[in-house]
Amino acid sequence: MTHRSEALAGVQRQLLALVAVPGQHAAAPAPTGAEHLYRAVASIQRDGAPEPRVGVDADGDLQARWSVGSTELVLTVEDRGAGYLWALDADGAELLYAEWSPSEQPHAVWRAGAAILLPEGRAAAPC
Repeated sequence: MTHRSEALAGVQRQLLALVAVPGQHAAAPAPTGAEHLYRAVASIQRDGAPEPRVGVDADGDLQARWSVGSTELVLTVEDRGAGYLWALDADGAELLYAEWSPSEQPHAVWRAGAAILLPEGRAAAPC
């Protein structure tokens, strides 16, 4: 199993834990949101990149957060499939910000996020 595969398996476990939280069914994100988030994470995640932390933001949307060196990359996806991806450096400078609607497949945005996760000098491993 590759590092990417291990990270994606970890994301699956984190998502399952969020969707199936006993006693918190009303607060749990919808399974469709988990599917949208997983699809986006799978497009962004590369070998050598850390496994993201998965959680729920203040609005109830699913989020995946990566920390790479002094850079933070955050992916937020709503249940209906809309989302946004942003990255900040240690000084708070915006490196990336993009939004998409439910009807879009923002592969170029996800590739840009993947490029931020790669250590300098490494090429992306194919998905």
